[in-house]
Amino acid sequence: MDELHNQTTESIYLQIRVHGYLHFLAVAILYYDHILTLKLEVAYLWARPKTPSAHWFFMNRYFAFFTNLVVLVLANVTLENDASVSCRKYTLFRQIILIINQVLIGVLLTLRIYALYNRSKAHLAYMVGSGVVLAGIACYVMFGQKGKVAEVAGCHTGLSKETAYRLAGAWEALFVYDTILFSLTLYKTLKERRDHRITGININLISLILRDGCMYFALMALCNLANIMTFYFCPPYLRGGLSTFASCVSVTVMSRMMLNLHQTADEGIYSTTRTNTHFDYYTQGGETDRVELDTIWSSDHPNRTQDGVSYIDSDLSAMESMGYGTTSSGSGRTRSRYGQNVSIERR
Repeated sequence: MDELHNQTTESIYLQIRVHGYLHFLAVAILYYDHILTLKLEVAYLWARPKTPSAHWFFMNRYFAFFTNLVVLVLANVTLENDASVSCRKYTLFRQIILIINQVLIGVLLTLRIYALYNRSKAHLAYMVGSGVVLAGIACYVMFGQKGKVAEVAGCHTGLSKETAYRLAGAWEALFVYDTILFSLTLYKTLKERRDHRITGININLISLILRDGCMYFALMALCNLANIMTFYFCPPYLRGGLSTFASCVSVTVMSRMMLNLHQTADEGIYSTTRTNTHFDYYTQGGETDRVELDTIWSSDHPNRTQDGVSYIDSDLSAMESMGYGTTSSGSGRTRSRYGQNVSIERR
């Protein structure tokens, strides 16, 4: 506690100012991205029949949207009566909001992994078991907090080292879970790429990583790691200063991933949709060229053939605009351009 009481007024004001800037940056990212993606949200979620994935999306996005407004207002209001007691209650309220946000994101990430592994009950049981154990650890370390309320306008609490280390444990549990999910996603991505190579199909690794959401998982884990560092290396009033930033980035990234999934399949986060952007076409002369398209292969798509492969009409029209005619042959498509037959295969 001596460290808390030895802080100079100038140092406290500086820490609070920096903390405020970080909080504002986090909220700005959340709301700015909301504005950028609002049209997509309306088109792919509000304008379509509501699915369980859509309900999860709304819960994740709008819980963060409204609770961050409340936190933003209360953080800059001078509390009446006993400021110390009121401020501690506000701090607890803020921590509960962060926990709920992270639990929601954890559930959504778990559902996504569940879908990637073809809804394997064994993988789901492993993830749920790990999540319950880590959540128990996170809840345990929330008790026994010690801090000092700054005697300035608003509600700003400095954390003792003991409390900071305990709270770091909660975020470390979250980081471990994020790492587990990231590892499962990366393993699935690399395994699928290897399987495709065995069958002679070459898929760009970056395309697979983006498709399966590896980059999303990694970004969230890195933000949580950065926040953990603040509990160990920052002064009292900056400990946990990136908590809101990590939470807002996680909500934003999760919303982006779900919007991308809803663009390709109505099932959203439950879908096993695979997005591919490459077609190879082989001319009679034996030369191979590449046509770049944004084509989605999904067993969930209403326009599917008997083998479960979807052909998106808009993409076929795009090829026709390049001078290709259309005929069907088995599970593939044969095109002719200016009288020359072209065989197109999916990769």
